[in-house]
Amino acid sequence: MEKLRDADGATIAALATPPGAAGLAVVRVSGPAALRVAAAVCDADASRLAPASSHRAVLTVVRAPDGRDALDQVLLLPMHAPHSYTGEDVVEFFCHGGSVPAALVLEACLAAGARQAGPGEFTRRAFLHGRLSLDQAEAVADLIHAEDRLAARAALARLRGGLRAEVAAVEAPLLELLAALEGSLEFSEHEDVDVPRSRVVSVLDGALRALDALLADAEAGRRVRDGVRTVLAGPVNAGKSTLFNTLLGRERALVDADAGTTRDVVSARVELDGVTFHLQDTAGLRDAAGRVEAAGIARTHEALAAADLVLWLRPLDDPAVPEPPRTEATVLAVAARADLAPRSVTPAGALRVSARTGEGIEELKAAMVAAVQAERMHEVARTGRALARRHRERLELARSALAEVRTVVADGAPDEVTASLLAPALQGLGEVTGRVYSERLLGEVFSKFCVGK
Repeated sequence: MEKLRDADGATIAALATPPGAAGLAVVRVSGPAALRVAAAVCDADASRLAPASSHRAVLTVVRAPDGRDALDQVLLLPMHAPHSYTGEDVVEFFCHGGSVPAALVLEACLAAGARQAGPGEFTRRAFLHGRLSLDQAEAVADLIHAEDRLAARAALARLRGGLRAEVAAVEAPLLELLAALEGSLEFSEHEDVDVPRSRVVSVLDGALRALDALLADAEAGRRVRDGVRTVLAGPVNAGKSTLFNTLLGRERALVDADAGTTRDVVSARVELDGVTFHLQDTAGLRDAAGRVEAAGIARTHEALAAADLVLWLRPLDDPAVPEPPRTEATVLAVAARADLAPRSVTPAGALRVSARTGEGIEELKAAMVAAVQAERMHEVARTGRALARRHRERLELARSALAEVRTVVADGAPDEVTASLLAPALQGLGEVTGRVYSERLLGEVFSKFCVGK
């Protein structure tokens, strides 16, 4: 089989589905020679790959490079540019599932002139051909890796342009203002075209308010994307492991009457009201009985330092319980072992719970959901405001730059100074959506993708 090359750019190919036994597997080919690669490896009539047949599937056979042995019977779907995922000519082979058939089809495509695609290269091309903004491209990866419905909903909202629209609404007035300021500088020698100071102030203040609103949702967005870090802490024998297992609905942590059974952080995830909580059962806090327990207690303190929510357990049958360590996390006081003590001894503000009888468990779950502002998390997911760290950093850069512009405008800075200081703000905003990008930025984003997407 003759190898096909295209001087206008590489044609890439990759397996677009995970390897292994399955109902089907997909091999994707994209680039200037995608249709010629398909014609070279399969029995389909050339007319079935013509522009008029775009997006029309055809049943055909893929053959080995020598043209003799049949490798698989596939459903072939040609998609002509620009109406494809990448914006290029694309062909997808729907093969029989399993590791071998798709691997053989991919091998034939590579032999016909395509090269192996790198991580995220299909989506990178979709961005470069204007099919997706950069934040939408990142949403593709987030949707693939979402661990719960809330994270998937947030990724889909971004993919549908939620965050891009929010950023564009901030950018557009600033770009118009910059154009007006630069125009005033260009024609200032011939006529009075100064931009009214009131307009400059109004645009800057509006942009600052919009960015503040976006950044105010950043922490809720992180919890949507990554889950809520929830630490069960307290003294030894407070019932942490028992409550941990009860919240999970299964036996995950070892439970024993001996103090100090838990020596390390035990983690598991549970979903409550659509929100994922990453539970961490920790070693009880006391003067350590040995080096191993001391190491476990040190890890407890590390978990507390990184927590979003702390369930501080106070066993009701042991009134001598210390106050929780200082933490920036929200702390819920849990009066554990409620079945061993009367209601009258429950500390004020504590949630009375018995993992053995089930008393208070549903109330505790409701309190956990309320403590992390689940309603706000759902709203952030719905609007696509679940910012990635990169988005947050760029928006903070833009906000800082705009605050500096606002300060110098208040001090009476001339238009040329205002215009020059707007550039960093617009740079930060542009890097969120990819209106402004560099090879370094694209490498940062797409290196995190899997091959085939």
